[in-house]
Amino acid sequence: MALFQRKEIPPKYSSHTDYKPFLRRDFQRRCAYCERTEYFLGGAESFEIDHFRPQSRFPDSRSLYENLYYCCRKCNVYKSSIWPSDGQVQRGSVFSDPCVEDPYQVHLSERLDGTLDELTPCGEFTNGHIRLDRPDLCEWRKQRRRARTDLPMLRGIEDKLLYMLDSAGSLRDRGEIGANLEDLRRLIRETQERFLI
Repeated sequence: MALFQRKEIPPKYSSHTDYKPFLRRDFQRRCAYCERTEYFLGGAESFEIDHFRPQSRFPDSRSLYENLYYCCRKCNVYKSSIWPSDGQVQRGSVFSDPCVEDPYQVHLSERLDGTLDELTPCGEFTNGHIRLDRPDLCEWRKQRRRARTDLPMLRGIEDKLLYMLDSAGSLRDRGEIGANLEDLRRLIRETQERFLI
């Protein structure tokens, strides 16, 4: 199943840039290709609009909402106006479409060190051109993997602190436990926002 599903129904615009607020929501404020979040990359100004089918080859799709993808600046630069030849298409060497399928489930497999195995010609083409094995992306995937492991543990600690708060006798103990609980909840929220998990 695709990670990104288009739910927005924007009005028709002549300029593709007018669709950015709609794309932000449909792509959950994360890059269509590397999946890094706005929170991680420093906000919406780190994101651009990609023409999945390049406007240089498909000018009629320039402002077609279904052809527009929300992505980080780096992925957009690497993908650029590249498009497979007819021969590459026949061999399956195409860009994986994250609105059709989850590339990380079908065409690419994540290793423990954050690097990727290319499972199909599509995965090889996508990774080769967008460079999804960049060191910064490998590090981000390792951090996300750790966060997915840590989050249930942090929620378990939150439950214990809530129990301790209910059982605490003195105001001082309640204050200390409450402060620790608030710090922990802030860490949980930041982790969830950073990785959208």
